[in-house]
Amino acid sequence: MLSKYAESLESDAKRRYLDKVTVIGGVDPYTLRKLDSSVLPAIEAADLTNYLVLGTSYYTIQQFKAYRSLEAYNQFVNGWVKDVGGVKLNGKFVVVGKVCEFQSNYA
Repeated sequence: MLSKYAESLESDAKRRYLDKVTVIGGVDPYTLRKLDSSVLPAIEAADLTNYLVLGTSYYTIQQFKAYRSLEAYNQFVNGWVKDVGGVKLNGKFVVVGKVCEFQSNYA
């Protein structure tokens, strides 16, 4: 069962999303209800680099080095990411957070 978010994605983004959903056992993260931040492992920047740059082909090392210019990083630092929690599915940690929609003060 896919969420409204997943159904609304464009073809390339939807394909990548479905690939990720398959890895965690076919569960769409947007349909999860019981999330707990205490189940999330401790991570460091090197862990993210290893996964995003060395483990996937989506980010380049140059993009990762410029992470402070990424929209997601700025949203997190500015306090727009709330209710971060997670669950472990199929041996993988799934992290979910809510991003506030109001962004008029964002520069």
